[in-house]
Amino acid sequence: MDGLGKPDPGSVDDARLGTLRTACADADVDELELARLALHHAVTATGALAGFVHLRAQDRNVLRLAAISGLRASHAVRWEDLPADGSNGPARAMREGKPIALALSDADRGDGAGGDGTGGDGASGDGIDAADGRPLGYGAAAMLVLPILDSRQGVGTLTLITTTPVPEERRAFLSRLVDTVGTRPARASTSERVMLPWWSGSGSRLREAMAGVRVATWEWDMRTGELLIDEVGFDVILKSAGLRRDEWDNRVETWMQRVHPDDLEGVLAAMEEAIARHEVYSVEYRVRSANGRVNWVELRGHTTYADDETPLRMTGTGWMTTAERMTEQAVTRVLRHLPDAFLIVDPADWRVLYANDRASLLATAHTSLTGRTPWEVIPELADRGLPEQFAKALDSDLPVTVDIRLGETWQRLRLVVADPYLVVFMADVTAKLEAERAAVERGRRIGALAEALAQSLTTRDVVDAVAAEILPAFGADSVLMYAREDTSLRLVGTVGYDPALVARLRDLDEPRPLYTDVAQFIPSLEAFVERYPELADLARSGERRAWALLPLTAGGHPVGSCVIGFLHPRSFAGAERGVLIALSGLIAQAMERARLYDREHERARRLQEQLLPWRLPQTAALTSTARYRPAGKGVDVGGDWYDAIPLSAERVALVIGDVMGHGLSEAITMSRLRTAVSTLAILDHPPEEMLAHLNDVVAGLDGDLYVTCLYAVYDSTTGVCTLASAGQPPPAVVDPDGTTRFLEPPIGPPLGTAQLPYQTLDFVLSEGSLLVLYTDGLIGVADSDPEVGMSRLHKALTDAAGEQRQERASDDEATELGRLCDSVVGALLPGSGHSTDDAAIMAVRAHRLAPEHVVSRDLPFEPSSAGLARELVRDQLPRWGWEDLIPSTELVVSELIGNTIRHAAGPIALRLIRGTTLTCEIQDGSQSSPRTRHAALMDENGRGLQLVAAMTHRWGTRYTSSGSKTLWTEQLPPASRE
Repeated sequence: MDGLGKPDPGSVDDARLGTLRTACADADVDELELARLALHHAVTATGALAGFVHLRAQDRNVLRLAAISGLRASHAVRWEDLPADGSNGPARAMREGKPIALALSDADRGDGAGGDGTGGDGASGDGIDAADGRPLGYGAAAMLVLPILDSRQGVGTLTLITTTPVPEERRAFLSRLVDTVGTRPARASTSERVMLPWWSGSGSRLREAMAGVRVATWEWDMRTGELLIDEVGFDVILKSAGLRRDEWDNRVETWMQRVHPDDLEGVLAAMEEAIARHEVYSVEYRVRSANGRVNWVELRGHTTYADDETPLRMTGTGWMTTAERMTEQAVTRVLRHLPDAFLIVDPADWRVLYANDRASLLATAHTSLTGRTPWEVIPELADRGLPEQFAKALDSDLPVTVDIRLGETWQRLRLVVADPYLVVFMADVTAKLEAERAAVERGRRIGALAEALAQSLTTRDVVDAVAAEILPAFGADSVLMYAREDTSLRLVGTVGYDPALVARLRDLDEPRPLYTDVAQFIPSLEAFVERYPELADLARSGERRAWALLPLTAGGHPVGSCVIGFLHPRSFAGAERGVLIALSGLIAQAMERARLYDREHERARRLQEQLLPWRLPQTAALTSTARYRPAGKGVDVGGDWYDAIPLSAERVALVIGDVMGHGLSEAITMSRLRTAVSTLAILDHPPEEMLAHLNDVVAGLDGDLYVTCLYAVYDSTTGVCTLASAGQPPPAVVDPDGTTRFLEPPIGPPLGTAQLPYQTLDFVLSEGSLLVLYTDGLIGVADSDPEVGMSRLHKALTDAAGEQRQERASDDEATELGRLCDSVVGALLPGSGHSTDDAAIMAVRAHRLAPEHVVSRDLPFEPSSAGLARELVRDQLPRWGWEDLIPSTELVVSELIGNTIRHAAGPIALRLIRGTTLTCEIQDGSQSSPRTRHAALMDENGRGLQLVAAMTHRWGTRYTSSGSKTLWTEQLPPASRE
């Protein structure tokens, strides 16, 4: 010490190093304890904030955290495993074999600046991040990493976290410290996964063996209450009880909280008794995992005492015993649920010690077999001489079999001595006596099968008929039906198989072994594996243990294969084989007919799908989605259709219809009408005139047709929707607040039935409202009262709209409408294959065009109006951001107004609409139709409309009932034209 009484730093350093050298020489001190000791001296000597030691694992290229000081566990875990070949500070220091000093800014970059030992720029901040994204969360400013070398090879690192760079004189001490640690080679423990807390000892062969067999090791310090558990122990004792690693605080109380409440008292009592008597602690208890499953754990341990007999610590092992417990419970369950009666009898007084569920059924409602003799509960047994048979079995070395009639059944009792008890097996053998009755039943089912096959339309019908009649008749449980296509087999139907196994069967590249030219009868799994080794894994994964492979041949050529499966091994009698082979002919004929029907039905279905729109257009006026559900099996394709057709001036025509009947002719008629609607829509007729034209079209078609249709036009500039109906159910409107209501339009006669005028309904759709059009198949008009169907539709729409408002889905609007349609169809038509009519639904979300996107102006009927129109174009288009369209739009309005002045009558009005396109409308007081002229080379006139057509995307004319017409053009915005 100097004159002030302070210790000499050099002597303190020497003392620290001396302590460390002593620890290195002590064989009982493992590497982890040595790492903690070295880290303690390093942090104390430098006044560092914190520090940690990493050791290199032997099994892979990883640096593992071995000791910490001054760090919270939640931060230390982030530094637990570091890649030894990474760019982090510890990895670099170990690879380069020299200290690495990092300032905060360098560590943030992760580029290892300052690696020459000079440090960084000393920038300050909230924390250091020098381990590939592993923040410390401390207000540190510098990091110093020193390699721990053994024969100049890196075995680990020591890292200090400081507020300022470590001075040179302190670095010299730290170098001596790590050199001292490096004189002791790292042991096998460094290859073990270090876990918080870092207390586990050396990696001995015993520890590795115990980890391999999942035996936990633990230590309880009774003075501090600290419970230390190795990695296996955490999984066995704590993780099995639903405890996460971040919840474990090394406290014995936390472990006790995870013990099953019913077992805790016994666990603690056994512990106190073992400590008091200096005996081995042994206990088995239950824990409940996070998923509710109960696990069993067994612990064994011994206690270490002080000289005054005070218990100091308890160490021991633990393992899971859930499997053993489950085995015992499984045996008990198997005995309880055996299909035959099972009894255990005490030979001393013939009283029943155990009776399974089946045996209990033989007792009366108010009497239990247990604790009584069997003949006390069932008096008939005494009359049949059962007590004498029990005595005979007890004196015999072989089982004794007795047949006894009880009521209407025959029971076979098998008496077996299982010293010291008598075991009784009781089986119902009535079935053997009813073989003749079973043969009669089999004949009946075969007749029923022939009738069902004759009525089968589809392949599915054939499979269901085989399953309903053949399987019960022969005691089978499953069927696979394959259809032959060219030279391959395709699975077309299954019954009795797990979906996962069915998926594997469908994925078979070549199920060819399942087809043979002659019937194959396979009595066992072994026989199947021997005959078809390529399908062995597939057979073992299923539950079947016998098979009948029946080739299906119709008209002299193969059409497929039928595979009938049995749960148990089976010897096929000659009579059974003959019957099954005969039945395969009937099945083959039905399969051939069904395949032809399926093929034609699929072609018709695909044709109908092609005739319907692939997707509906999405415009600024509305978003639309539709769904079509075909009728059930046995019903041909129908004539439901729908469409949405963009019109001029951001208007959209909506149409939905139904050609009554089913068949290709109805589907083709539907397509013709849809084409007619698309063509007539170009002429921009109002809804009532559109239906009148369609009525004429239907009247001109061959045959007696009954067609319903609804045609509507929605104008997004005003929000007005106009519709007319020809026998179609009234549409529904779902307001933005979720209120659902049905409109009441005047409903005219179906198309083609009368020549009456159609009337219209005008109504306003508020922004975000939902308009739902549908056909009568959706509300089940053919099967129930339309009022009931509409009530169900009202509820389904209300529920679906409510769910969407609650979910607030972030999908695009078309996707949301698709989900709504799916929900409604699923609620009204649950499942497939049962409806007698096809159904269509179209959901339309209305949008109102913003007022600032519509500009109109009345113009005088004189040539100067062209200049006024150009002025309006130059003024308005820049406000909409469409300056690029000014030259072409000026030319268009000039030509249209000039043409109007020369050939039409006033008044004149100009309207510009900014939607998905730029619409220019010129309205005048004449109904004369403009037409494009073919001007000669020297003509001065006749090129105006040609020029308009060249400068626009499309143009046209529509007429109003007031005697005026509107000439309109559409131009694509600049982005669309690119």
